[in-house]
This record gives sequence, C-alpha cells and structure tokens, in this order.
Amino acid sequence: MLQQFSLKDRKFAKTRTRLTFAFLSELEFKSFDEIKIKDLCQIAEVSEPTFYNYFPEKGDLLLHYIQVWSLQVSVFAKEKKLAESGFGILSALFRYTAKESKKNPRVLLEIISFQARVRKKLQQPKLTKAERVLLFPKIDGIEDLEANGVEGIIRSALTFAAHNGELPTTTDWKSLSMAIASCFFGVPVISFQMNQNIEKLWLESLYYLWCGAGGKVTE
Repeated sequence: MLQQFSLKDRKFAKTRTRLTFAFLSELEFKSFDEIKIKDLCQIAEVSEPTFYNYFPEKGDLLLHYIQVWSLQVSVFAKEKKLAESGFGILSALFRYTAKESKKNPRVLLEIISFQARVRKKLQQPKLTKAERVLLFPKIDGIEDLEANGVEGIIRSALTFAAHNGELPTTTDWKSLSMAIASCFFGVPVISFQMNQNIEKLWLESLYYLWCGAGGKVTE
C-alpha cells in the first residue's frame, strides 16, 4: 500500500518514523535530557543536518510520538469495538496506554514531565497519510482515524457522548474534559509512586468521573 505514495512521501514517512522509534529505544534507559541527537542519528542512520529537516527541536520527537500513540489508541478502540461510544473511546485511551506503559513506564512519565515543563502551546506535527499506512498497512481506513493526542481523543469521546445521549444535556463539557485530562496525567504519578495497577486506577477514576457527571456507562 505504501507504493501508492510518491518516493518523496515514502522517504519522509520512513525517516521520521525511524527517528521517532530510535528516540523511543533510547528512552527505555535514558531520560529525555540525557538523549543526544547524534546518538539518534546513528541509530536511525541519518546525518544530523537531516535530523533538523524533520524535527526542529528534540522535543518535537516526543510530540510526534504522541501523534503515533494516539493513532495506536484509535486502532485499539476500533479493534476492540470501543469506538462507537464516548465512554468506550475513553476506556480505550486508558486501557491501551496502560498496556503500553507496562512495557516502558519511562515513556509515559517523560511525556507528562515534558508537558509540565513546557509553558507554550504545543504544536503537534500531524501524521502524513504515508506514515499512517507505514505504521498500519493492514488497517482499512487508517488514513481517517483520529490521531490528535490526548486532547483530541477526549474531544472526540465527548462529542460521541453528546451525540449518543450518554451524558446529560446540562453537562459542563469544558469542566468534564479538564477533569478527564487531569485524570490521565495525574493518575500515573500516583500509580508509580504507590506501585499500584495503573489500568485499574485509571478505569476506576474514569468510572467515578463519568457517573458523577450523570453519564451512562456503555462500551
């Protein structure tokens, strides 16, 4: 399927993906600040000038991975048949992220730490269609699945919830969105500090938030 794209688009997708996964491999045993761009270039087999053609700053690698990860959440939601309800989409967000964090807890904590340190609006680079097909060549409709980070997933979930009548019409959507985002970023810190099951804590917190807002639990 990748052959449908131009050579330029294929090269862009492959190089940006290689650099991002080189970054993730380094993040398994190094902190964000310890990772050197020259090491990433060696792993991905590109020159340092080439790196800056794709990522102006090292932090852009993390932002790009957030896009990749959010696409992975959308694929998970589709495969588990959770994508047709607001609560289902949110449970997919927490369940998939919990599954991935078990493989490498550092990644999630580094994302939280990075976003806490940055004081400006983060402009997350969008995935190209070629990148989507490269990552998921066997998923039908991969070009159209959501890949807009945590905010985008929550926004999509609440849009579904409103459309399906899962939450009262009087719901304060902005406050609920903020509460769910706070749950996503706050629970991991508590989970790792207390050595608790992150998936269990996330889903319990989501359930209480949703029901507290008068929502119906449907997956």
